[in-house]
Amino acid sequence: MIANVELLRIGAVAMFLALLLPAPGCGPRGPTVVPVAGHVTVDGQPLATGIEGFLQVVPQNGRPATGAIDPQTGRFQLTTIKPGDGCVTGTHKVVVIMQQMVGQQSVSLIPDKYRNLNDTDLEVTVDGATDSLRVELTGPLKKASPDAMPISDDPNRF
Repeated sequence: MIANVELLRIGAVAMFLALLLPAPGCGPRGPTVVPVAGHVTVDGQPLATGIEGFLQVVPQNGRPATGAIDPQTGRFQLTTIKPGDGCVTGTHKVVVIMQQMVGQQSVSLIPDKYRNLNDTDLEVTVDGATDSLRVELTGPLKKASPDAMPISDDPNRF
């Protein structure tokens, strides 16, 4: 009888421990984030205005990914949570910001329709990790003033 009680106790402890361990594939999971980088182009040419810009890839339901646009090459790398972690998979709208201070006024160097989520016609589909995502704008662009400064060097402040 004592052996049976001991076996029951061991079984109960084992069952309790098994309940504490999460089952594979269970538990909280967010959307899949994959590494994403690429280029912003204007009429097929790299967006190279000499002024750093930013883009946001905005999922319908979820956290946007943000990336700085290199002022010389138009290249970007997206971040959703941790630097360089990428973007959630799916088809998303894209917003591009390239602002410059001219005197006391902030001026957009790209057409206004790309700056507003409600107006943009830009969309990208992210199926998996990529370093060659293309975001294609159509011009014309405004010329950057050599005396002007970018409005912000922080991709979270447009």
